[in-house]
Amino acid sequence: MEKVAIGLAVLLLFFFTQVTPERVERELEKVMRQALPAKTVDVELEGASGFPTLQGKFRKLTVQIEGLSFSGGQLLDLLPIRFTDKPEKEGKVGEVHLLLKDADYEGLKISELQAHAKTVRFDIKGSLREKRLVLVSAASGTLSGFISASSIQSYLAEYAAKNGVESPQVRLRHGSVEVEGRWRVELAGVPLLRIPFNAMAELFPANGNEIHWRLKHAAVAEIVPLPTGWLQERFRNLNPLVRFDLAPLQVQIKTVTVTPKGVYLEASFALAP
Repeated sequence: MEKVAIGLAVLLLFFFTQVTPERVERELEKVMRQALPAKTVDVELEGASGFPTLQGKFRKLTVQIEGLSFSGGQLLDLLPIRFTDKPEKEGKVGEVHLLLKDADYEGLKISELQAHAKTVRFDIKGSLREKRLVLVSAASGTLSGFISASSIQSYLAEYAAKNGVESPQVRLRHGSVEVEGRWRVELAGVPLLRIPFNAMAELFPANGNEIHWRLKHAAVAEIVPLPTGWLQERFRNLNPLVRFDLAPLQVQIKTVTVTPKGVYLEASFALAP
């Protein structure tokens, strides 16, 4: 009997040491690589082996995705995630870090986008059965990002060209954006004249998940008299420059900081169905 008890103890020890976060990590990484149109996907899951893993209790989940291309409202469709309010067996991750590198969001190249959330609850049985993350809830978190100067310049230049500015040139300053070009004025689709201008604008958050720009001052060709606010109205009509629809992340942009190196974003978010 003693030998049987020892044998069972060894068997149980062997079984629970094989139930490790690393095995769950590999399965999650495999599923995400199959689901996401990205260059690379790396997953790190930290926690204790054995019972904690069986119970779905982990300390930290880090997901790094490089080269992801997506459009507004598409993130939930791409990520292997769904929500439930009736979990079969609830698990919990203490911290979740999501890092997107060199992402393409509707033509805007984002060098880096980081999301951090605490106390993420999920359905462990549903996740194992469906081979995707079945979320129950997540606390609000923080979001930060960086867009390089070359990326924002090419994006704004293309955006301006689509909206009546010919030969647009964009330069980033500390706290502002300099835009130069010729504004095309049309009547019934027929070009009447082209107004050379040089303008300084500022970028600022609006409506929670949007980035707008606002004209600070402008110089225009003196040969063409312009009504007061004409150029300001044109800039206003170009908003929003960017709308971040990152469902299931509900984004609230707090600050937009412009430097010659690029644009830095700080935001908060909630993770919800």
